[in-house]
Amino acid sequence: MDWWLLSFFLGAILSLFLPIVPALFYLSLFFITVIGHYYYKPLKNSSGLVLGLLWMMLHAYLYQNSWQLNDVEPNTLAGKAVVLQGQVITLPVTAPGGYDKDKVQDISRFNFRVDKLNQKPLNRSFIVRLRWDNAGVKPALGQEYQLTVRMKPAHGLANPGGFSYQTWLRYKHIAATGYVLDKPLPLLLGGDLPVRQRLFSRYLQLLPPAEVAALLPALSFGERSGISQEMWQVLQSSGTSHLMAISGLHLGLVATGSFFVILWLLRRFPLAAVLPQGLTLALMQINLNKLAIAASLAITLFYAYLAGFSLPTQRALVMLLLYWGIRLAGGKFTLRRWLLIALFLLTLIDPFSLFSASFWLSVYAICCIFLLLWRFGTVFDQGSKAKKVVKSLLIIQLGLTLFMMPVTALFFHQFSLASFLANIVAVPYMSLISIPLCLLSALSLFISDSLASLFMNMALQSLELLWTYLVFLSGQSWALISLSLNQVYYLCVFLLLVMAWCFLSPNLLHPWHLLSGKDDNRWQRGRAGLLQKPAMSVLLVAGIAITGFSLSGLRAPLISDPPAAESVNQPLNSPWQVHVLDVGQGLAVIIRRGSRAILYDTGAAYPGGFNLAQSVILPFLQYQGLAGLDKVIISHSDNDHAGGLPVLKAEVVIDEVMANDPVLEGRGICLLGHDFNWQGLHFSMLWPPDIKGEANDDSCVIKISDGVHSLLLTGDISKKVESKLLSKLSHSQVLIAPHHGSKSSSSQAFINRVSPRYVIFSAGYLNRWHMPSAEVLARYQKAQPEIFTTAESGMIQLEFSQSGIHIKQYRQDLWPFWFAN
Repeated sequence: MDWWLLSFFLGAILSLFLPIVPALFYLSLFFITVIGHYYYKPLKNSSGLVLGLLWMMLHAYLYQNSWQLNDVEPNTLAGKAVVLQGQVITLPVTAPGGYDKDKVQDISRFNFRVDKLNQKPLNRSFIVRLRWDNAGVKPALGQEYQLTVRMKPAHGLANPGGFSYQTWLRYKHIAATGYVLDKPLPLLLGGDLPVRQRLFSRYLQLLPPAEVAALLPALSFGERSGISQEMWQVLQSSGTSHLMAISGLHLGLVATGSFFVILWLLRRFPLAAVLPQGLTLALMQINLNKLAIAASLAITLFYAYLAGFSLPTQRALVMLLLYWGIRLAGGKFTLRRWLLIALFLLTLIDPFSLFSASFWLSVYAICCIFLLLWRFGTVFDQGSKAKKVVKSLLIIQLGLTLFMMPVTALFFHQFSLASFLANIVAVPYMSLISIPLCLLSALSLFISDSLASLFMNMALQSLELLWTYLVFLSGQSWALISLSLNQVYYLCVFLLLVMAWCFLSPNLLHPWHLLSGKDDNRWQRGRAGLLQKPAMSVLLVAGIAITGFSLSGLRAPLISDPPAAESVNQPLNSPWQVHVLDVGQGLAVIIRRGSRAILYDTGAAYPGGFNLAQSVILPFLQYQGLAGLDKVIISHSDNDHAGGLPVLKAEVVIDEVMANDPVLEGRGICLLGHDFNWQGLHFSMLWPPDIKGEANDDSCVIKISDGVHSLLLTGDISKKVESKLLSKLSHSQVLIAPHHGSKSSSSQAFINRVSPRYVIFSAGYLNRWHMPSAEVLARYQKAQPEIFTTAESGMIQLEFSQSGIHIKQYRQDLWPFWFAN
């Protein structure tokens, strides 16, 4: 059974490596294969592998074809007003900057289950993520509406090192995103408010006016939208952000605490005095432990309901129900089988949970705890109860910190060195004080608002005390360490060596035995024992060496040091790269040679706080291990080209900013004739000859050449400027198309003069300006270049070398997996 369960889970994992979702015909063949494998004994175990793959692919097919199953062509809906009927299925987020009443914006974001599209009932409902600005009413969970919206299929930016919004949408089963129109007026069709929404609304009304108060709804209702970006930074730097997701720690605490409280009450409560005799006799015949388990399960289920049955909550609940179910049934499972059954059930319930980093971190953390319990079991059993608790807490927390460090870095390209110091205090403190008080504050709403306020204030005071400690830790320069991709790999190798040492070394509890000449008859016998000590010593030394090599290049917080002097000059024949980042409707291009880089434009910044420099450029620099920028060149001052500059100035060491607009406070300007050489490349400034105050037509036009290959950067120039440039232009193999492919640019004469082999459009997915326009594309196609768009390809990487120009598209070549594209 264990092998079959494991193979099912492995099959689901293998499906993630497919580039596309197979058609229904091939899924049918998979199903026939499953049946054949199951009834053919030698292949019975492998039937789980095929079934796991089929189960994942079936759900992927239904998601990918959610539009087609309803006879809807999604691209035809983009930009058009459509009428949706359905139900609000999440708590609307109305306070993007926190729960401070003075900062609340009149914006609601929520998931909406669509049952009718343009008055036509759907064959299969789908979920759309909606934003409702300046809503006259506040939407609530459970309400049914008729809304007029503009929407487009789920899509996200695609860049190395950055957050994959598209994968997150798929993980949440969201098929489209959009916004509600003011007219015609939204129509409330009905729907009763569930208990969770009513309690949450009352809870927010009672919430004290304090910054840390945003943590209370997170711990009580699983609603984290009120936590500000600054608070998240503290949590991430201290390695305690996992405490804000209602998961195994929280449900386990509630289940265990309620079990012992209820058991204590049952043993002391005079049942015969208040219950009928028959019921009393029936209860007396039932094991009190089982009654306590059943009651604690009910309380835990209610807590999970308050948390909205979020995916981390679901995972914890499945594992807990499985454990308690085995206890109630009197069964006996090994920890291995319990974990395998839990993984099977989790994959069965929601296959898309495998997209989530939190899923893998949770499973990995559980495996690490099992390993530590197995390896240090004898240590935990020694001493008094107090000593056992202290030793268990210290060893498990230290082990988790070390084991989780490389895996956390693998997912997020950073890890917290302050994690151990933070969690060794925060986990027991919150488990014993803050979390119980938060839960009591929510439950007290059934009794009295005054009682709820009392518990809320007590919880707030406890969290404020802890928060002071976390802020202190997160403020240390060493708290959060950022890593390049290579450094992450070094740490992962170190993890494998430590794991091997833990599994293979019998004398882990007495490591000095590895260096002694004494034999331990319990473990070391025969030739294997003679080889074991030097092998373990080699593993330990190798692990320390690799860690030292990796840590020698760490940066804190992100990029704090200027480029190293020895990397200034690269060989003239070394390759150089250009990365056209996917920043939606905007532009950001990184020119790189060796460990040095120049950035041309920064993408946009938006009023809600979203910034392309923060979400795309900084993660990319970190991912690539780039230690600063030699220059940032701003083509012109439009937001979609210059919006991210303030963030970059604050976060990255920049030698020089070149910008023609004085508002941008550049130290250099981009004017005709101001050429310069950099890393063996020549940057020819072709436009403007002077500044005329015309934003787009003042764009900085640059030709970059290594003497053989060249690339032309054009900003947002119009046809008028193109005509003036014709005499200055010559052939360029690569052209970043002017103004994202607008009709006002890319004249036929300009295209013919440049005669590019490759044309790249940096434009947003299904943008409202319809760029690149069909008219512009037609003009380029006459010149027969290869055409790429960031909306379709994601980031586009070009490498210029002696052998030619090599182009890689992020979606098709670098990360070509169905779940991300």
